[in-house]
Amino acid sequence: MAFSAEHTTDALTRVGATFRLLMQVRVLIAGITLLLIPPDRITLETLFAVVAVAAVSWIGSRLWRQIVGRLVRHPILLSLDVLLGFAVLEVGGPIGGVFFLSTVITSAVAGLLYRWGGVLYVCLLQVLLYLMAVALAAPQTFALSEGTNLQTLVGQPAFYPLVGFVGVAVRRLFDQQAITEAGRVAAETMAAAAEERARLAREMHDSVAKTLRGIAMTASALPAFVERSPERARAEARSIASAAEIASREARELIGDLRSDRIEVPLAETVEEVAGLWARSARIEVDLDLEPETDLPVVARYEMVAVLKEALTNVERHSRAQRVDVELACADGAVTLRVRDDGRGFELGADARAWLAKGHYGLVGLYERAERANGELAITSAPGEGTEIRLTIPSEDATAAPAAAGPAEHAVPQARPAEVGRA
Repeated sequence: MAFSAEHTTDALTRVGATFRLLMQVRVLIAGITLLLIPPDRITLETLFAVVAVAAVSWIGSRLWRQIVGRLVRHPILLSLDVLLGFAVLEVGGPIGGVFFLSTVITSAVAGLLYRWGGVLYVCLLQVLLYLMAVALAAPQTFALSEGTNLQTLVGQPAFYPLVGFVGVAVRRLFDQQAITEAGRVAAETMAAAAEERARLAREMHDSVAKTLRGIAMTASALPAFVERSPERARAEARSIASAAEIASREARELIGDLRSDRIEVPLAETVEEVAGLWARSARIEVDLDLEPETDLPVVARYEMVAVLKEALTNVERHSRAQRVDVELACADGAVTLRVRDDGRGFELGADARAWLAKGHYGLVGLYERAERANGELAITSAPGEGTEIRLTIPSEDATAAPAAAGPAEHAVPQARPAEVGRA
């Protein structure tokens, strides 16, 4: 009767939200009950029973997070609610409908939290207590009479298992959604891992592999320098040592990139970690403004973190900035990352293809990452005015990477006029 390991936080939240809704419905039923009771039948006991149901239901709707967890761990606690329902039937009478409806909610809760095992236990207990309430209301026995008929003895108590079945069906739907969500996350994780392997291969080829190749070529010529020019040999040996240190640093950076974006950590914490590590390494002040509840699907999240890393790397290499502002916000169904520096800026130009000719592959790569996440990227810059990079990704639509772009000349986007100019 406890949540199994495959249940995600989203599934538990759905169950809790439905429990809260059921409690709110019971509060409404209690209010309607007070309105429908004839004035001559309102007694202190009746008023107390209705107010007790309303109070318990209101507390359940307000503190559902704590209450649902305790009910799941201790199913016996739901028996207290069953006894409260019996008290309501005893005071208000099982016949008449309104008092009875407040007890039916408990069956739905049992199905929602405990599935069939809990429904059978709770509904059996409810039926027994209901018949006891009928017997107390019609002490002449259970014979079909003016006070007790077939509808009273069979029809009304049948609602308990029927509503319990509805609760079980809703819970099964939530479980299926949790399994589907887990499969989607797993698929996105695999896609992100494949993209990361490809990126790592490219970066190793462009950085570590080239550095090691240079070391190997210099080392192969070192014996000849030792014989012909010891001074040149010493210089080449120092060059090899320096290149080895560069290769080591590049390898550490690649490993750090692999470890910095942990999927189980909220996006805001990942952005804070990446920006903090970069600020300490680059010795540039970073001001963070992050909404803590912001998150994205795995593939879109990966691309946003990658854009942040590339943007910060560009700041360190080219901007000569003293300060960087990093903002992460969610509004209108989209998550926006904004990276702005106070550096020297540059002339963006009207055609992004011109960046390739100038060797600005990093800027083109930012647009390509935004495209893979179904997002929109805007770059604004002007000489002496700093640079701002703004990436916006739909929080629900960005669930899968689109097909890979074609040749480079078609993959490079056109810079829109609105994106060019002062930040």
